[in-house]
Amino acid sequence: MKTKLTEFTNSWWDTLRWIISLPESEIAWWVICLSGFERSATTEKKFKTLADRMSEKMLATLRFDFSGLGLSDGDFRFTTIEKQWQDLLSAIEKLWQEIWNSKINIVAHSLGACVLASQIEKIKDKIGKIILIAPALNQKELLRYRFTTGQMKKLRPELVITWQNYKTYLNELDFLKDCEKTDKMSKANYINSSYFLTNKDIDFSSNFKDFNSQVLHIHWDKDIAVPSESLNINFTNKIIVENWDHDMERPDQFDKWIDEAVKFLIKNN
Repeated sequence: MKTKLTEFTNSWWDTLRWIISLPESEIAWWVICLSGFERSATTEKKFKTLADRMSEKMLATLRFDFSGLGLSDGDFRFTTIEKQWQDLLSAIEKLWQEIWNSKINIVAHSLGACVLASQIEKIKDKIGKIILIAPALNQKELLRYRFTTGQMKKLRPELVITWQNYKTYLNELDFLKDCEKTDKMSKANYINSSYFLTNKDIDFSSNFKDFNSQVLHIHWDKDIAVPSESLNINFTNKIIVENWDHDMERPDQFDKWIDEAVKFLIKNN
């Protein structure tokens, strides 16, 4: 497998970087990998391992980082799904200049699925297969669920908040006030209110209804970060794995999905 680092400029003149993994033989198909919230597709183990496996099947993999993350320049503070979509569109347009006669497959984890879903109709003629790993499509409810979980840890730490009971303890007014804060921090970054104000009323689940046959949905049955029950769409092709985590990278569980994911990409492509 051959690997190279490439960079390009997005709409905001940030320099974005991607790692391309190429098979030793000719290229049959291209795959773009999209990371989740505050993650890096260039460095995450699941995407690197996928690239290794796919190169054996004549698949070329492009792992790129959204602005302000991983190897890419920019300030994550100003991130929104719309801004990340523009990053993805820039990447697709640059790649399309070289492979204009070939469809592009996409593997998206968590929030990356929302980025793809947000404007998928605009690129539907360019898209082949889609793999959604623990997709966080129902932002409307997931943001409220996470807010309630965090709030109850402070107010009533003895409570166990789940997807089934969080609405009982949700304070909608406090949630809306929290969305307006401009000094919020994620694990490693500040993030502006625009991200939360935009997503608080959106469920992207239905955006994939016309693409169901093209999608493979992979999820952990006890995913706490993005419960599988949050999805308001039932994908025909799916792998539900027992006893796993949201990142999908535990080595003892990897083989329960990665080979099936590669088979899905190459079947009838």
